[in-house]
Amino acid sequence: MVTVQDVRERWAEIQNDDDRILFIVGGPGSGKSAIIRELSEQKGWKYLEAKQLIEEEILLVPRDDRPELAEEVIRRALTRSDTEVVLLDGINVLFAPILNLEPLDILKTISKTYPIVVGWRGHLEGNQLYLEHNNNPKHAVVTIANPRHVLVID
Repeated sequence: MVTVQDVRERWAEIQNDDDRILFIVGGPGSGKSAIIRELSEQKGWKYLEAKQLIEEEILLVPRDDRPELAEEVIRRALTRSDTEVVLLDGINVLFAPILNLEPLDILKTISKTYPIVVGWRGHLEGNQLYLEHNNNPKHAVVTIANPRHVLVID
């Protein structure tokens, strides 16, 4: 069982890496959100739902232009959060086909400026991180280069 203390210790190990992003991975009801909310209370870090990062202006531009605009819009939202570390939950919204995004690439880039802890609904197989959405356990997949950036809730 992963605890808030486990997350804090892992964060201390990776906080100076190039990609300052930590994934808390587990299935529905596993306690990801509870851990993230508790971190918010203990550390004063800002808890955000991913849908708070997506603004209507992204949908107003042509689909092919959305990825470039999305990074700018997400950066603005994180700047407004004014926090040491962003705790991001509900990440699956960023994988919506209508957005036409590569969410992991955007988050990795942004994490160089704004450190991020992500609640990830899914599972890890080797270095493949699968996102579960609408009862599809492999809705999306991303490759994780450094396993220290993932904590799996049992």
